[in-house]
Amino acid sequence: MGIFTISRRAQMVIVAAAAVVVIVGLRYAEPFLVPVLFGAALAAISSPIATWVTRRGLPPAIGALAALVVDLGILVFVGAVVTIAGVELEEKVPAYLARASEMTVAVAATLTERGLPVNPEFLSKTLHTASLVPLLGGAAVTVASAASNLGVVLLVVFFALCEISGASAKVRQLVSDPARGLARVDRIVREVKKYLLVKTLTSLLVAMLAYVLLRVLGVDLALLMASSLFVLHFIPNIGAAIATIPAVLVALASQGPGTAAIVALGYLLINLLVGNVLEPRVLGRTLGLSPLAVLIGMLFWGWLWGPSGALLSVPIMMVAKITVENVEGLSWIARLMEIAPEEGEEHAEQPPASEDAPTSLLRPSVAGARRSG
Repeated sequence: MGIFTISRRAQMVIVAAAAVVVIVGLRYAEPFLVPVLFGAALAAISSPIATWVTRRGLPPAIGALAALVVDLGILVFVGAVVTIAGVELEEKVPAYLARASEMTVAVAATLTERGLPVNPEFLSKTLHTASLVPLLGGAAVTVASAASNLGVVLLVVFFALCEISGASAKVRQLVSDPARGLARVDRIVREVKKYLLVKTLTSLLVAMLAYVLLRVLGVDLALLMASSLFVLHFIPNIGAAIATIPAVLVALASQGPGTAAIVALGYLLINLLVGNVLEPRVLGRTLGLSPLAVLIGMLFWGWLWGPSGALLSVPIMMVAKITVENVEGLSWIARLMEIAPEEGEEHAEQPPASEDAPTSLLRPSVAGARRSG
């Protein structure tokens, strides 16, 4: 019994040490892994274009090139939007700083009259530290870092889409049960692709609604605020709340407290309707991750890789969940990550993809293999 206890303790120590080594390795591998994972996610979203082209009898490289051209067009449009928003911000910042100084003096005078003497210079420094300018400065650094990795991301997208046609043969060589392996890959690809597509469309929807709201209310920097909401909406649970803060600050600086309150309420309603009503109806239980698991995963990957990790947290967790639930001895981890079943509802696993139906991304090569056989 003593030997067994020591063995278990030693095993726990080894697992903990291995986990620390893996986490440290992931931290130092960030410059390599983050562009690769973003490229893989973009390739998953772009794969329908490449598959459509290859099914017309064209080579996989042509399909990958077509998808890459579409991606580049979208990125150019996004870059133009960011540039326009940046120019507008540069024009408005001096007026905002002047108005912030006026508001600081007024607040300091009001507090002093009520027996709470406040130094206006101290309050001004505090307001500047928590203002929109440093926040947008950090966002600009993040955007610049993403732009520097754009070439790597696009290369990963192109070659990943080129490899789609041969992925089926590789999976068959790597796994002992090819049908089960293809079904697992099919499920991972379908669920990650569906999540990314739905999240992209809902993020675009909330950004458009926010832009209309800000324009109707006459709030400055409407394009920039809507663009930031589009990006931050990809971060689960807290991304939309973070995007609300600069929008309210801009509304307060440009139109006053009444408009700022309306903007806060409008953002809240938009995020509730889209995030809590529309997204669950479209995704259903396909995501299969509990809100607590999503939050913990977002905090962990955000701590590990910063904003990029927060954006990638849900796709990484989906792949991990589908992988471990098919590994003997680790399926309990997948159970902990799942949504709790409702009362009276039998807990059942999500039905895997049909084992004799290869993933849609791999069908062209499978069909070719059957013809050659």
